[in-house]
Amino acid sequence: MFDKSAKPNVTEFRFAHPALCLPNSFFTLSHGEPVLQVDLGDARGAIPLRQVSQMFAIAPDSGDGQLLGMIAQSLKFVRIIHNGDRIPSEILDGSASWSIEPRHRDMAFLKIGGSLLKAIAGARDTATLDESEEAKRRMREQAAEIAALVGLAVERKQEVVDRVEVLANELAFLEALREYFKPVFDIGRKLREMQKLARGDRELDHQLRRIQSLLKVPVDKYRGWFDEVEAGTGEAVAALKQFEGTVAMLRRHRDNLHAETLAWEDIPQRWKSVDPAKDEAMLEIGRLYQFLASRYLDTKVWFGA
Repeated sequence: MFDKSAKPNVTEFRFAHPALCLPNSFFTLSHGEPVLQVDLGDARGAIPLRQVSQMFAIAPDSGDGQLLGMIAQSLKFVRIIHNGDRIPSEILDGSASWSIEPRHRDMAFLKIGGSLLKAIAGARDTATLDESEEAKRRMREQAAEIAALVGLAVERKQEVVDRVEVLANELAFLEALREYFKPVFDIGRKLREMQKLARGDRELDHQLRRIQSLLKVPVDKYRGWFDEVEAGTGEAVAALKQFEGTVAMLRRHRDNLHAETLAWEDIPQRWKSVDPAKDEAMLEIGRLYQFLASRYLDTKVWFGA
């Protein structure tokens, strides 16, 4: 693993070995394995990452060797790595290397801020917050009370405000991912609608059952991750008391879910607009089965009778 303490200023994949700097060469995944793709003129070659150091006599503790040690982990966050590309910030400092929209941060702050303000006011305040700026204003005004709730001295109230901002920012990425995967969670319903419409077509019914069985594997996994996020942030006072652990949990699920988006690509967006009653749905069924089968067919699933 790359030693960040020894090379604190390294933020880019700047290789020195000529073989790693060839034009049109890059690192990527091939059938799930990290490889170095090189241009061979009329064709391209793929060298498994595990063989690159030995093939080009690159010492593991050299600059290039340490950078090579970061490739596999980095490909969880980006699809392609060229010489000169920036190292994903997930590896450098734990922050996300991709962007979200302001509304995702607003949604997250309303969740965190609303939970804290409710804990302070209890039954005395039944108003529903619908503006993140209003939540922030009230948070600043009641920072001392929040500090007391989480067991910090009043003098550290600004630290509490800062922690809330950090938690809301981390949760915002999960809100964006929840939005991305929402169409995936809805695919099952659309498949069941298609089954009703296709009554009498045994072959189609069997295909839909296969897809539903395969789909259950990732959907159950993703729901489990989102459930853990909800459990870890639903009570904001507890989340703040376990601040470092909460941030670590949010980042772990953020990274796992974001890695899944690299595989799903535009499938969720396409299924968002699929009408089970229209012919286009059949085309999407074929694409979805190919995708699921390539990733989950080896998993034990029950296809039904």
